[in-house]
Amino acid sequence: MSDSNKKESSELKKYFDIEVLPSDTQPIVESKIRKIAKTMKAPGFRPGKVPIDIVKQTHELEVQSDAINEVINKKYLEAIEKQNFQPAGPPNIQPLVDDKNPDKKSDKLVFRAEIELFPEISLPNLSELIVKKAVSEVTEKDIERTIETLQKQKIVYSESEKGASMQDKVSIDFLGKLDGKPFKGGQAQDVSYVLGSGQMVPEFDKLILGMKKGEQKLDTITFPEDYPAKELSGKAVEFDIKVKSVEEGRLPEIDEKFAKEFGIEDGSIDKLEKEVEKNLKREVESRCLSKTNNSALEALLQASEFDIPEVMVKMESNRLAERTKATMKQQGMFAEQTNLPPEIFLERARRRVKLGLLVNKVVELNQLNPNEDQVSMVVKEMSGVYEDPEAFKKWFLQDPKRRAQAEAIALERNVALWIMDSAVIETEKIDAAELLSDAAKGTEVGSRDE
Repeated sequence: MSDSNKKESSELKKYFDIEVLPSDTQPIVESKIRKIAKTMKAPGFRPGKVPIDIVKQTHELEVQSDAINEVINKKYLEAIEKQNFQPAGPPNIQPLVDDKNPDKKSDKLVFRAEIELFPEISLPNLSELIVKKAVSEVTEKDIERTIETLQKQKIVYSESEKGASMQDKVSIDFLGKLDGKPFKGGQAQDVSYVLGSGQMVPEFDKLILGMKKGEQKLDTITFPEDYPAKELSGKAVEFDIKVKSVEEGRLPEIDEKFAKEFGIEDGSIDKLEKEVEKNLKREVESRCLSKTNNSALEALLQASEFDIPEVMVKMESNRLAERTKATMKQQGMFAEQTNLPPEIFLERARRRVKLGLLVNKVVELNQLNPNEDQVSMVVKEMSGVYEDPEAFKKWFLQDPKRRAQAEAIALERNVALWIMDSAVIETEKIDAAELLSDAAKGTEVGSRDE
């Protein structure tokens, strides 16, 4: 490794050169050629009896490339260990060319390795942080609203000859064209969904309003500027839509039969309301806790300043792009429209990386890793909505990925409590409907949600 060309363009970036000599690669090449020769087949020769010169002619370039990569990897690891570097992500290693003599021949190859290190993090003065503690109460109106939602879950649809209205179920065929040309994911047949359900963008729903069974129309919508698929955001798209059916929904009566369908064995409406109230209080309490914890983490985030490794931001933005693609496929309309550039997630990724680094620093300094009881408490809270909570807990903890989710939540709770122990606490009263609306929208919680 040569130190002569070291340079630094930021506090976190480090550069160093890696030299690969023939004496480094030759033993590896010879070993690999001998191994290939033992099993190589060629016309006119028995397996393993192919002359070594023929083996080299066939495989030497491939083996030479593999050997160079092995040497680079070995010398890279030796370099970061020697200099006690802690890379925040994989290195960027590129061959170096002498700009003054680009055609100059040399026995040695030189590569430049660029890495980013983890930043030094200094925690702020916690006594200067302000944390909003969320509190909320469940009212009769909240209970009524929830029972109305339960009604909608049991809605019965029947064919209608009237024009489609919001909350009606429609079955449609559609073909979309961008700049006069069909685009990937812009065509589907027999798509059945409820108008206003959020499955399609609101602008698309409005095209169908008033259309009757058998009707067809050609019209244009402009996609929202924040639409996830960049190719469509803010663009005017022409749709040819055919309505194959319209079904009007009918809400069930809130009676004994209705109560039994939601687990009230004797059909008592009073018991149903009490069960709804109990579930609402549990959910509101959970949302208040999450919102308070988020406020504590956000206060820590805003008060902390340090450089963030761009390599970590890029990795996180790629992960967010892939997760969004999967969500879009599940939602339906543009299942094939998956060209989401990671760049649109950079701001969100940067925030998540910064918060993750902060949380890790706090945990490291204060030994805040969750114990088994704290992880079990998180899973117990999750299990409250299931008929057999114990079976759910057992199932949840069996899978390492699911368990990791519970551990991450418990860890961030510990960090939030640590912050709140020294911070200024201000009570914030929030309407229960607002809390539950945030939950329905999937408001992001913490730094490690999956």
